[in-house]
Amino acid sequence: MADVHELPVDPLEQQPSKTCTCGGRSFRPESDVFDTWMTSSLTPQIVGGWQIGNDNQAAPLELYNQVFPFALRPQAHEIIRTWAFYTIVKSLYHFNRLPWTNVFISGWGIAGEGMGKISKSRGGGPLPPLEMIERHSADALRYWAASTGPGKDAVISEEKIQLGAKLLTKLWNVARFSQPFLLEFHPDQAQIENLPFTPGDRWILARAQALIQQVTTLYQVGEYAAAKSESENFFWRGLADNYLEMCKQRLYDPLHPQHTAAVYALYQVFLVVLKLFAPIMPFICEALYLELYAAVERRRQEPGANLSIHTSAWPKPDERLDDAAAVATGELLVEIASAVRRYKSEQNQPLGSEISRLQLASAAQYAQAIRDAEPDLMSITRARLIELVDELNPNYCQIYAASSLQAAVE
Repeated sequence: MADVHELPVDPLEQQPSKTCTCGGRSFRPESDVFDTWMTSSLTPQIVGGWQIGNDNQAAPLELYNQVFPFALRPQAHEIIRTWAFYTIVKSLYHFNRLPWTNVFISGWGIAGEGMGKISKSRGGGPLPPLEMIERHSADALRYWAASTGPGKDAVISEEKIQLGAKLLTKLWNVARFSQPFLLEFHPDQAQIENLPFTPGDRWILARAQALIQQVTTLYQVGEYAAAKSESENFFWRGLADNYLEMCKQRLYDPLHPQHTAAVYALYQVFLVVLKLFAPIMPFICEALYLELYAAVERRRQEPGANLSIHTSAWPKPDERLDDAAAVATGELLVEIASAVRRYKSEQNQPLGSEISRLQLASAAQYAQAIRDAEPDLMSITRARLIELVDELNPNYCQIYAASSLQAAVE
C-alpha cells in the first residue's frame, strides 16, 4: 500500500515502497476500474504542489502555502458524496485542516425535457456544447451557462446562446466606435474635479459607481446570474442605447469645451463594463481590454502596467462620482429621449432624423439641470433647437407629460 506522501501513484508503473504484511514484495496491479476519487480527493494538495515541495527541498512550498486551503470548491450536486465528502475527510485525517472555506454547488446543463444532463457519453444532447461553441463562440455559451443561479439546472437553449452572441457583437461595436477617442487618452490627463461634465456624464458615471457596488456584492455571494443581468441592463439601457447618443456630438468635435469630459466618462464606464463582464465572458473582454486599455499602457511604457484584464484590479466605487441627484436628472433625460424616439417611430421617421425644435416645460428644481443638459439632449434627440419655457406651445405636438416635465416637438 502506498504512503500518502507518494500519492498520486500509477499502479501499472510503480511498486509500493512498503512490503505486504505477509512479507511479500511481488504485487500485481488491479486490472479493474476502481474508485478514481482516490487522487481527485487530494486535488487541493496536488494543484498546490505539496508533493513536489516535499520531495524536492529546492522547490519550496510557496504556492501550496498560498492556495491551501482553497477559498472555494465549485462542483455540481451529484458528486457531493464523492468529491466534496472524500476531499474533506482526507484533508482532516492527513492534514488536520478543512480543504476550503466554501463549497459552491452548481446545477446541471439539461439536454432537453426528460433527457437528463448533458454529457459526452450521451453525445451532448440535441445541442452539443462544442457545436454551440463552433456556431456562436465560447463566450456566448458561457453567457447561457451564467443565466441560471447556483444549484439550479438549466435546459440548454440556443435562443439564450444567440442572445449572448448579440451582446458580444454589441460590445465589439461599442469598442470599435470608442476606439478613436480612447486610444490617445489616459485618465491621468484629466483632473476629475476640473472637468466640465454635462448632466449626462454625471448620470452615467454615478450609475456606474452604484453598479460596481451592486455587482461586486452579487459576485461575493455567488449570485453570478443576477450580476450578469444587472451588468447587461446597464450596458444596454445605460451606455449603448442612451449615453453614447448623449455624448456622440461632443466626441466627434475635439474643439467642444466638454469633449474631454465625454471621453473621460466613456473611458471609465466602458472599462467598468468590461471588468464586470470579464468573469462570465473572459475572451472578448480580454481582447477589448488589450486593444483599448493595455495598448495605451504599452505605448506609455509604464512599469507594472496591467496587460491583462484578468490580472488588473477589480473596480471600486469612486465616492466623488456618487451622485443621487445626477441619477435622477439622467433618468429624466432618458425619458425625454424615449418620448422623442416614440414620436419619430409613430411618424415613420428614422431615429437619426432631425427635429426642428424640442420644447420643454420643467418644474423649477429641474430647470437649471435641463439647461446644462442641452448638449446631451441635442445629441440624443437630434433637435436643432431646444427651448425651456413656462408653458408648451399649443400648436406643437405634445409627446410627454409628467408632474416634473412636459415636452413637445414642432
